[in-house]
Parts: sequence; structure tokens; C-alpha cells
Amino acid sequence: MKHIQQIIEEDQLLKLLIALVIGAILGLEREYKRKPAGMRTMTLICMSSAVFTILSAEIGYPNSPDRIASNILTGVGFIGAGVIFKNDFTIDGITTAASIWMAAAIGMAIGMSQYMLAVCAMAGTLVVLILLEFLERRIARTNDKRIYTIFFYEDRFPHVDMEHTLNTFGLIFNMMMIVRKENMIEVNYAVRGHRSKMEQLDEFLLQNKNISQFEVQNNPI
Repeated sequence: MKHIQQIIEEDQLLKLLIALVIGAILGLEREYKRKPAGMRTMTLICMSSAVFTILSAEIGYPNSPDRIASNILTGVGFIGAGVIFKNDFTIDGITTAASIWMAAAIGMAIGMSQYMLAVCAMAGTLVVLILLEFLERRIARTNDKRIYTIFFYEDRFPHVDMEHTLNTFGLIFNMMMIVRKENMIEVNYAVRGHRSKMEQLDEFLLQNKNISQFEVQNNPI
């Protein structure tokens, strides 16, 4: 066993192969969910981090073996920022950006021959990305959060009646903005509550003839 480990530590090509496999495993989960950084991106990040770490140790030895490796974080941060998208009320891609950081960290661990650390980090990352997602969905179902933008005629349906309706459905809400245009009113509500109650609210808004239109933003900040 020690002989095999020594061979891997001395053979840089084997390190590169390990980084390729682990990067591909991490990227497979992102690819399956159709995220911006898929198999190819995660694999290349893991491999490149391993290569830069190896070169840093070789070129910088013995004075500054971290000279090149210390700049990996800067480059990876730039890539991670590129997969984050901000909409009006949401930010998407943060988990993918964090996964890129982990791929780079694992690649660095492989480059430094820390194979057990790399494998444990990969396993922990997969647990977070796959298993914790089910828990996250369960929490979201019992305590969902949405932004409602509702347009209605105040003379027919005052906004206090709208708030009474929200209370009737047992939803927690906060008025974010109200704009009056002649006899039309636009109100933004941040609403929290059980997803089934949200669906009942959606049905009520669709059936109510006094509601001109409404928009729903899921998973707001």
C-alpha cells in the first residue's frame, strides 16, 4: 500500500488522472441539473488547480513553493463570479460558484498528495449537493417565500381587503411597495408560508375579477 502511494506521489501524471476523475464526478452532478458549470468546466478547474499546485511546488522549491498556488484562488474567484446571475429579486448560481471553489481546493489537495483529504472533500461536496437538496426542498415546502406584484382596482378591491385575504390564508406578508395610477394600484408583497397556501392564493388571484394581473417571483433574496 505504501509502495502504491509512493508511486502516485512521484508520478505527476497519475495526480492529473485522479484530478480528472474527481472533477468529472463533481461536474456530473452540476451537468445533470443543467447548471452553467458542468462536467467539462469542473474537470478542467480541478485539473488545472492540481497542475498549478504541482508547478508551484516544483518551481518555487525551496524558497516559495506557494508562489503560483496562492494565485489559484484569484483565478477561481473570477470564474465563480461569472456563473452568478442577479435578477430583480433573486440571485442564481451561488451554489455552482461554491462548487467551483471546492473543485479548485480538491485539485490543490491532489497536487500536494493529500489524497484522503481530496476524497473526503469530494464525498462531503456530493452530500451537500445531493442529499441536503432534499432537506432544502422540504423546508421550502413548509416555509416558502415569494414576491407578489399585484395590480388591481382599488375602488373595487381596496388593498386592505387584499391584506385581509393574505391573513385568511394564514400567510405572513410584508408590503414592499405601493404605487397608485389613477384607479389602478400596484402592490408588492413579500409573502411567506406553506406552499399549499401559496397555491390557494394563486387560485384566488386568478379567479378574482377585480385583479387586473399579478406576477410571482419564486425564491427571492
